[in-house]
Amino acid sequence: MYAGIAGGLLVFTGLWHATEWLMDGRRRDTLMLIPAGLMYLLLGYLLVTVTGGAATVIAPIILPALGGTFAYMNLGKMDVRRWVTWTFIAVDVIIVLVLLIVLFS
Repeated sequence: MYAGIAGGLLVFTGLWHATEWLMDGRRRDTLMLIPAGLMYLLLGYLLVTVTGGAATVIAPIILPALGGTFAYMNLGKMDVRRWVTWTFIAVDVIIVLVLLIVLFS
């Protein structure tokens, strides 16, 4: 159940990352979100379809943790709407916490 929640959040935030340049304007920082969004989509798909075994749980922990850390460290430097960045960070934290529950239960 928790893996499905995390997978759904990964797909949602992956779509949002990949399309943020459409909503906020075509700039270097918004275009840099596209590869991260595609990775989130792929990991969410693998997590929801239960494909890949333990690596499917570990990789989605690492990528959102790195993405959230990177976003927090560059909070004032990126040309992405501030509330969007904070939302991405919050969703990344939720994904990591939910997947840690899956991993240790």
